[in-house]
Amino acid sequence: MSDKACIVFTTGLEHKAQTVSQQLNERGFEVCMTGAEQPEVEAAQADLPVSYEIQSCIDNAVISIFLIPEEGYECLEGAAEHAATRGTRIVAIAADIESLPQVFDEHAYSVLTIDSPRLDEVIGGEPVWERADGSPREERDIDRVECQ
Repeated sequence: MSDKACIVFTTGLEHKAQTVSQQLNERGFEVCMTGAEQPEVEAAQADLPVSYEIQSCIDNAVISIFLIPEEGYECLEGAAEHAATRGTRIVAIAADIESLPQVFDEHAYSVLTIDSPRLDEVIGGEPVWERADGSPREERDIDRVECQ
């Protein structure tokens, strides 16, 4: 039985989603792809859960890859929160890393530029954080609040 991967994308990134899906398939993953659109924005604004289709894709995956456009990424934030609560390894592939939504900065295992050649490393389990120019970022030091 192969591991499952979920790809969540928005309008305009369908071609990139297909490319990522192909790389995942080559590594033996069973891939689920789902588009996030305006209903997810409205659900997030009303503090409602994301659609069943997106939840189902994320719930069954060991890795969730989010394709984040320069603008209009709000529809992905609720899905990313859901993936974080499920313990899914989150990978953000962003058109503009400099304006990465906070949920990805806090929960992503890896962050890549949209045309990064390092996706295969991330699929293989390597944590990779890139700068906007595609160069590697130094080790991240994330502030975590410890429960007492």
